[in-house]
Amino acid sequence: MRQNILTVLLCLLILAVVPPFSGCSKQTGHVVAKVGDREILIEDIDAIIAGAGFRFASAENELEIRQALLDTLINRDLLIIGAYEKNLDYQEEVLRVIDGEKNKFLLDVLFEERIIARAEPSEAEIKDWYVRIGEEIKASHILVDSESVAREVLAKLKEGVSFEELAVKYSIDPSVKRNQGDLGWFTWGTMVDNFQEAVFRMQPGEVSAPVKSEFGYHIIKLVDRRKVEHRPEYAEAKDQIRSMIIERRKRSLMQEYAEELKEKYPITVEKATCQFVLKKLEFLYPPMIGNKPRWRNNIDPAQLDQDEHALVLGLYDGGELTLGDYLLRLRRIPEENRPDFDNYDSLAEIIFRMSFMDILVLEAKDMGIENNEKYKKKLKLFKEMTMADIMRNDSIPYNLDITEDDIQAYYEAHPEEFTAPLRFHLLEIQVAEEEKAKKYKNSIRSEAEFQKIAARETLRPGKRQNSGNLGVVLREQYPALFEAAENLKRGHIAGPVRTMGKYSIVWVKQKLEPELQSLDMSKKKIIETITRQKSDSLCGEWLAKMRKRIPVETYEDVLINSVEKGKYVQADTLQSE
Repeated sequence: MRQNILTVLLCLLILAVVPPFSGCSKQTGHVVAKVGDREILIEDIDAIIAGAGFRFASAENELEIRQALLDTLINRDLLIIGAYEKNLDYQEEVLRVIDGEKNKFLLDVLFEERIIARAEPSEAEIKDWYVRIGEEIKASHILVDSESVAREVLAKLKEGVSFEELAVKYSIDPSVKRNQGDLGWFTWGTMVDNFQEAVFRMQPGEVSAPVKSEFGYHIIKLVDRRKVEHRPEYAEAKDQIRSMIIERRKRSLMQEYAEELKEKYPITVEKATCQFVLKKLEFLYPPMIGNKPRWRNNIDPAQLDQDEHALVLGLYDGGELTLGDYLLRLRRIPEENRPDFDNYDSLAEIIFRMSFMDILVLEAKDMGIENNEKYKKKLKLFKEMTMADIMRNDSIPYNLDITEDDIQAYYEAHPEEFTAPLRFHLLEIQVAEEEKAKKYKNSIRSEAEFQKIAARETLRPGKRQNSGNLGVVLREQYPALFEAAENLKRGHIAGPVRTMGKYSIVWVKQKLEPELQSLDMSKKKIIETITRQKSDSLCGEWLAKMRKRIPVETYEDVLINSVEKGKYVQADTLQSE
């Protein structure tokens, strides 16, 4: 366990989750270790646990993981001390990496202060969410791009035209052709805010007025509502609900902030550049290309010289977007969403979206974040972690020669690592009712019939369009489905199995038995493994020497007291009930 954590964190994955508390902190009450003149805080370990999403089976398990993380942080600091001794803080590679990441940390602090700090829900909000997920509803919708079209759809509904017929005719939802607007059963938290606020106020059979969301205007029909079976206890669901609220709130706050910045940094479209592009398109291409009119929203960058690439297309306070950069970024925009070069309002919107990260950097600098202590600490920690990485991989002398005999011996000693496990190619039909799943299991006679029903009815997100095909699956991907299929042969149906609160049956399309790979196919993986093992061993020897030279003090009482034993007692009580 500890070796795995050490390997991962020393590969700098720790960077994503460790806050800039390490160093010469004065918060001595929270110090859990000292490495030379460096201090490690218990908050450092807390942040790794929160960021990596660790889950613990018991207080003893949590303490074991915390001890392993502390050992890793001590080794990290020893590497940093060694890097300073070698003057790696002045190495050109380090300085170049730091310079390239400054804007990232500016945005990190900006995001923390403007978004994350405002996203935390109250206990009352979490409890309200928990109450709401006690019910699920079944609804259909018709999505259109304007309120006038939505009103037109409502009028036709009042005239007696069926909801499904109007959905197929008017809805711009990409899934409408296969589901006629049917969204199936869903709970609170699975739809965008305005949509779910409206639909959860409705009664079965009711049709809504137009509801605006980020996708357009919805006409919603509530089909049914019912209580959710097997809802987890509040204590078990609380953390997950909190995370869901935070993620939704962050998206909402970011959208609001983008609108605020759009006002602060208005885009000025350089019309002369636009007219130049349109004229050049007329010169380069005939009015019709094949059976389509000459495009007006793009131009082949190869047709532009260096000066033309540098023409300014959009201006905003503090920055600009050139024609060349616009065309480069335009590749990520779907063709149907690219505005013509004389559609200035839409062009300004696209340029704002393309320049958004640059505008955020300007905003961060305008807010003085470059002088923010949090930013300086983040940048310093990143620099030290970069130094530790270079120290770990390049500056400690290693002898990593690997012979053919080494490779052969490893292959023979570890056959399990080179054996592909049992796998199944599965098709799935997931439905809401167990009886329906049983009915399909007993009535389906062919793979084609199974796929036809899956394409029409399966509820697993994203699987209708490929007729319920789950592909080749391993046990850990779909454990319940895998177990159900484990003893079946090709062409047989397993289930029903309860999955995600619904019921699934699976068709065994293919059974792939365990198979040992050849030495030639495994050689690259073996070399990587042996190299890593030798490197870890030699690094361990170097760290052991550093621990003898650099004083290391740990405070076990601080580490032990950081484990909230009470929550495990509560969990055991809830489980026994």
